[in-house]
Amino acid sequence: PANSARRRSTQTALHRMVTRLCQMLAPMLAFTADEAWEFIPGKPTPSVHLSEWEAARFTRSEAEETEWGKLFETRKHILGELEKARQDKTIGKSLDAKVSWIGFSENGAEVERAQENELKELLNVSQFIIEGVARQQDSPVWTAAVKKADGQKCERCWHWETDVGTNTEHPTLCSRCVEAATALSHA
Repeated sequence: PANSARRRSTQTALHRMVTRLCQMLAPMLAFTADEAWEFIPGKPTPSVHLSEWEAARFTRSEAEETEWGKLFETRKHILGELEKARQDKTIGKSLDAKVSWIGFSENGAEVERAQENELKELLNVSQFIIEGVARQQDSPVWTAAVKKADGQKCERCWHWETDVGTNTEHPTLCSRCVEAATALSHA
C-alpha cells in the first residue's frame, strides 16, 4: 500500500542509494551524475558536485548482528539445496520453490518461526516453512527439503501462492498484490 511502512522504508533506502551513487560517480561521469542528480527529490544541493559526503548513519546492535549472521548462515546452507533442486529439474528458478526447513542449535532456537519471512526474502523463494527445530545432539545440524511451490504463479510478483485467483476483480494476483493494486487504484 502507498503509505505502508514497508514501502516508505524501501523508498528511503532507494533514495539514499541513488544519492550516494551519484556522488560516487560524479568524479568520473561528471555530466551524467549531474543530470541524474536533477531528478532526485529532496536533494541537499542544486549540483552533485556541491554536495558533501555524509558519514554513514547506519548502525546495527550486537543482537541484530548475531541474528542476521544466523540468517545468512542458514541461507548459505539452503542455497546449496536450491541449486541441487535446480539441477534435478525439480524447480526452474528460486521463485518456483517451497523450502521446508528443520534446524538445530544448542539452545534449540537457531532459526525462529518469526524469521520465516526474512528467510523467504533472502532466499527469493515463494514459500518457506520452518517445520521444526531438532533438539537432539545426534541430529544433523539442519535439513532442508526443496519442492515445487504450491498454488499458482501471481502475474505481478511472480511468487507462487495458494490464494491466486480468489479475488474476482484480480483473478491472476495473490492477496498481497491485490492489496497493492487496490491501494494504487484508489490513490
